Amino acid sequence: MKKTIILLLLATAISAAAQTPQALMQQGNEAYTKGDFAAAVQAYNAVLDAGYQSADLYYNLGNAHYRLEEYGLSILNYERALRLRPNFRDAKENLDLVDSKTEDNISQLPEIFLVQWAHSVVAWFSPTGWRVCTLILLAILGALVVLFLLSRDYSWRKGALIGGIATLVLLLLCIACTISSTVRYNRHNQAIVTVPMAVVKSSPEENSVDKLILHEGTKVGIDETLGEWHKIHISDGNSGWLTATDVTII
Repeated sequence: MKKTIILLLLATAISAAAQTPQALMQQGNEAYTKGDFAAAVQAYNAVLDAGYQSADLYYNLGNAHYRLEEYGLSILNYERALRLRPNFRDAKENLDLVDSKTEDNISQLPEIFLVQWAHSVVAWFSPTGWRVCTLILLAILGALVVLFLLSRDYSWRKGALIGGIATLVLLLLCIACTISSTVRYNRHNQAIVTVPMAVVKSSPEENSVDKLILHEGTKVGIDETLGEWHKIHISDGNSGWLTATDVTII
């Protein structure tokens, strides 16, 4: 009897070990390599269900959906990968590729150059990356302050003062980027249309006037949620109401 219980416990432990996020990720990669993209999607989603996420996981999941020609879900996962790693070049390139295959060709309202430049700078790193930069600059600033206070050589004190001022300016900019990146990461106000066709209404009612039609893969901003409806806007300035089932939050 004891032997049977031990064998059952051992089998349970082996089964649990086989279902670790790392093992599931490996299963997904092997399925993808073999061309079984549906199985790859299933394995990658199992990793997410286990509570694990990473930019690479979302990137792989986006690739698998792309191979299945599920462009909306592919775009969704590339966007999620870029939320975790804004400078993920492969995800950005693949996102641009899939975007070119979507049906809606929506023009974007022009941005002021400085605003566009600021957004591109913030996208260099994730919130964690900006926090690391902030800590490094803070340590450098502290070292320069100590050097200025303890050094008796005028040239060293002058160099420490100039370096400290420059480092302080960079530190303040880095703090601003950290705050902006963190706010952007925590603000889940963007979504992807994940149904073949979504009708944008003039108000949150089924019998309201149809304003426009969006297709799978289109990115929308969410301004407000009212029950089962999202008030959305798109990059050309148009806005309206979509049912929550038509989109998936990034």
